[in-house]
Amino acid sequence: MTRNHSMNFSGTANSSTKLWDATKSATDAPLCQGLSTLLVITLATILSGCVLPHHPEEIDICDNVDDDMTQCHFYPSDTPYMRSKTSERAAKSVAQKANDPMGTTWLMDTAQAQQALHLPQNIRLSVGDRLKVNVLNGEEFSGNVEINNDGYIYLPYLQPIHAKGLDVQQLTAAISKHLVDEDFMLKNSVRLSITPLKWAPVEVTVSGGVFEPGQHQINKKTDTEIIDDDGNHSGDQASERSIAAALRASGGVRPDANISEIMVIREQHSFKLDLSGVIHGYPVPTMTLMSGDHIHVPQHDYFDDALARPSQITAPGIRVFLSNLTQPASSNSQSAVDTDATRFPYGTRLLNGAIAANCVGGAQSTNASRHLLLITKNPLTAEVDVIERSMDSLIRNSWETGMNPILMPGDGIACYDSRVTNMREIARTVTEILVPATLLELL
Repeated sequence: MTRNHSMNFSGTANSSTKLWDATKSATDAPLCQGLSTLLVITLATILSGCVLPHHPEEIDICDNVDDDMTQCHFYPSDTPYMRSKTSERAAKSVAQKANDPMGTTWLMDTAQAQQALHLPQNIRLSVGDRLKVNVLNGEEFSGNVEINNDGYIYLPYLQPIHAKGLDVQQLTAAISKHLVDEDFMLKNSVRLSITPLKWAPVEVTVSGGVFEPGQHQINKKTDTEIIDDDGNHSGDQASERSIAAALRASGGVRPDANISEIMVIREQHSFKLDLSGVIHGYPVPTMTLMSGDHIHVPQHDYFDDALARPSQITAPGIRVFLSNLTQPASSNSQSAVDTDATRFPYGTRLLNGAIAANCVGGAQSTNASRHLLLITKNPLTAEVDVIERSMDSLIRNSWETGMNPILMPGDGIACYDSRVTNMREIARTVTEILVPATLLELL
């Protein structure tokens, strides 16, 4: 009896233990799930503040820089970005522009303009220029010639004649002198004409306030233009052997360029030109360039936004790099950020670039608090600057140049999602880790 009683007691104890374990498991399951949910919410809330990359140290933020803006490379949301060497000069420039918005102080009448300019009116010959030389009663000396790479032309029965750097009248006198000196004709009987047939492409150098300084070739015709030119006429417009064409070939002038004092250096001579009329709408001087000319564009220490627009001496458009790889789309293709969306007319501002990157719009309650970064190279300092802007602040202050800067060629725009979207993504990530782990414990 005792033995049986002991066995029954033992069985009762085992049943009680199993019941307790089952009850404990049933009680712990909601508790664990609740703790997991609480952990997810806590982590999501903490990490949702990490909308942007780590901010620089306080000493690097531009709020602490009063005078020399060259020491500042990170501009937080509330700090204007003026693209200048000194904030004082930038403010002064804006004030001057406000007092004279149309640039009327640049205007001068035609007589004053002509008096101020001393430009060569005759086109100087360059290597590759094609000419037709016709000698009266001297057909054996006549023909179509092209200025050789050594700067000379070669006519039948005559010694090589130097032509590079001469105008047509000077070359006419040089050929006449050769005919007389070599006893082919008498001095008073020489009659000849030189007709330009084609102005060749020329190599010029450009320096100063342009986006792509260096050596450039201008007046180069396309294959289609060469085919369309049947050669049955004399003369050539040579519209691309101009200063404007040389500036366009160098990427266009920058907003810090001083276009009222552009210098053209030809051998030992220099000429100063005022091209402000291209922007403000009054006559500008013209000068046909020749091979070897050098163009220098002086620079201000501030940016003039009036120059940031398409014109004959500025870039017609720019290429900007956009990034929108998170919500509301998972790729640039789905966000419609393609090649066309990254090309803008010159003078486009940051807000328009943000719109092209699909960083503006959507549900206001969840997407209004987006942020973006503008990564740009300041031509004045040759340093890379990073500008942070919240979309709310950018839209509210879109008319202020410092808050909504003009985009430069090669700028990059990175769009970051709102805190709500960020918290949702973090919660989803944590849940994807915890749920499989919970299921494994139940198994």
